[in-house]
Amino acid sequence: MKKLGILGCGAIGEGVALFVEKELSSKVKLSSLLDKERRKAQALKSKLGRSKPVVVDSLDSLFRKSDLILESASWRVVRALLEKALSYRKDLIILSVGGLLSQGQLLKKAEKKGINIYLPSGAICGIDGVLASSCAKIKKCLLITSKPPQGFKGVEYIKNKKINLNTSQKKVLFRGKAEQAFKYFPQNINVASTLLFASKFKDLQVEIVLEPRLKRNTHKIYLLSQIGEIEVKVENVPSILNPKTSSLTIASAQALLRKMFSSLKIGI
Repeated sequence: MKKLGILGCGAIGEGVALFVEKELSSKVKLSSLLDKERRKAQALKSKLGRSKPVVVDSLDSLFRKSDLILESASWRVVRALLEKALSYRKDLIILSVGGLLSQGQLLKKAEKKGINIYLPSGAICGIDGVLASSCAKIKKCLLITSKPPQGFKGVEYIKNKKINLNTSQKKVLFRGKAEQAFKYFPQNINVASTLLFASKFKDLQVEIVLEPRLKRNTHKIYLLSQIGEIEVKVENVPSILNPKTSSLTIASAQALLRKMFSSLKIGI
């Protein structure tokens, strides 16, 4: 039985923990929980029934008690997490995918050591088609992420550029490559990062749009390759646990775990 440790006990961590206890308890044991706010880990533990994970205070303790670590905390912890994974030779599931964009050397070391790093599809659909297209020649790939004003509250780029969020006008806030987008919107760029890793297309173009009329975050993907043309539009329902997190992101992590521990593996 695999021992699963969870780093980050917010909406995603809670959704995964409850799912594992309900659906995968015969194959996965929740071993440990870690959050920078210990009370969140304690609160999550209290919501669990049969599972009795240990609330730990450090990454070292989390790794020592687990075979597999799921990160749902922040892009800021990704480098430290990769370094620990290399030391302990443990596999990872990363939700803060943007944090991997600048970690090319550590990713190469992980590959050499046979450490698996799993990236759920997150808040988008169609990643299976993107992965398949990466085996052919991709000619164009575009991601347009549109959000209502509340989706950009607290973003430093908005403050620095003195962009007025109290507007009725649609406005393109950014247009460029994924790596550039991450510098300005680190908390809003996991989708672009996942698409970049899946497509392996260096010229992936990203547009981030303020759209006051929207009620939900929306992602549109357009991909043109030698083997086909893909258009995907996803409107995300916010999680009731945290409106800044999409329900689809939580479900994608749950589905990944179910696939990992199932003998029947559907899709790429």
